Amino acid sequence: MSYQIDYMRIAIEEAMKAKNKQEVPVGAVIVDDKGEVIAKAHNLVELNNNSTCHAEKLVIEKVLHITGNRFLNTYDLWVTLEPCIMCAGIIKQTRIRRLYFGAEDKKGGAIENGPQVLKKDEANGSIEIYSGFLQDESELLLKDFFSKLRSN
Repeated sequence: MSYQIDYMRIAIEEAMKAKNKQEVPVGAVIVDDKGEVIAKAHNLVELNNNSTCHAEKLVIEKVLHITGNRFLNTYDLWVTLEPCIMCAGIIKQTRIRRLYFGAEDKKGGAIENGPQVLKKDEANGSIEIYSGFLQDESELLLKDFFSKLRSN
């Protein structure tokens, strides 16, 4: 379990980078089947003026470029917030092996909430999903960010 917490801590560090840039604090990391961190990313929606620059999409794009593969079925994705429908679709299309996330997103999430895009699908196989890793820390980052945003 401690190695799992270590990966989520890296994702939280990425989320802090996003927060420091006035971005929604979401961070992601991809790890290979040997436990090596391959890439990290955080939200860059505001900085890039591009609503698709979510941490999950950016980190997946990095790994696709690094590996030259279109499928990432030997890689695990760690993200601080439950992925949205766009990111869930990208995760599904690239066949990420395992998804780990921290905070639940009851409004915009698409894994355990909303459309549940990654539910077992016989045609495409299934992605293992694990939630609640450092959930309190992930939620606190988001709550703090939005609280400060509302007070300005």
